[in-house]
Amino acid sequence: MHFVDTTESNCYAVVEMNNDQPATVAVTGAAGMLGQDVCGEAPSWARVAPLTRDEADLCVPEETRAVLTAAQPATIIHCAAYTDVDGATRDPDTAWQGNVLATRHVRQAASSIGARLIYVSTDYVFDGTASAPYTESAPVNPINAYGESKLAGEREAMRVESHLIVRTQWLYGLGGSNFIAAILDAARSGRDLQVVQNERGCPTWTLDLARGIWRLLERRADGIVHLTNRGACTRLEMAQAALAEAGMDDVSITGIDSGEWPSPTRRPLNAVLASERLEEIGVEPLRTWRKALGEYVSLLLDRWED
Repeated sequence: MHFVDTTESNCYAVVEMNNDQPATVAVTGAAGMLGQDVCGEAPSWARVAPLTRDEADLCVPEETRAVLTAAQPATIIHCAAYTDVDGATRDPDTAWQGNVLATRHVRQAASSIGARLIYVSTDYVFDGTASAPYTESAPVNPINAYGESKLAGEREAMRVESHLIVRTQWLYGLGGSNFIAAILDAARSGRDLQVVQNERGCPTWTLDLARGIWRLLERRADGIVHLTNRGACTRLEMAQAALAEAGMDDVSITGIDSGEWPSPTRRPLNAVLASERLEEIGVEPLRTWRKALGEYVSLLLDRWED
């Protein structure tokens, strides 16, 4: 195991907030798109223990217990997950292992060492048939194997006495493959694009999400919180915005219905997330998705040019 010192000194356990704040925070899935940003955006008081598959296979209870017992974190941010939606449809057992059994093992370890557990979840716990955005109190009803596994993971996390479920959606970031990068890469290759036009959600930059998670941790938020970049759009509008930010407005892009997309998975069509809890917790909403997208595209293009 290795620790990341996020302070400017050699002291790992600097707590600037108050005595109740944790010094050591374990981050599972630290090599993933969200996990990288969660580790990178850690505040100065945090001693981060980044956990990857090299440290432990979370599907193996003994490995999970050993690595977390050694770290002795006060808080575990559980970013590790099986996120292949179509893969979950084809092989629900693998999705169950990655999203439910792994979470169970993390939950058991958290309970045994008295750690707080933060679990990152998804809009796929909803069916997407509502006409209004889904708040934290909305009834859940997943319509595919991926959503079912993430909801079951939520219920595992809730068994920890001190827990927080952070639901988010439509993630993109510099640390992994994602919809926006795929769109821009296809556009650069000169291909005509077809994008689903009847799925609606909140595009969310993992960098902004990571910062929001740390703010929720500092405020000792618990229960369920929805956290996304503000505003909503369709997949097609998201792609068009990315192309505009990249100066590729002339690329041919056609909207299609989700039923025309070659996928075995039924997806929620209107699972826009909204929060009724951020204000009561005292955490500012994230910036608009359009502003976040513009900054992300600029950074992505710079990276591609290097």
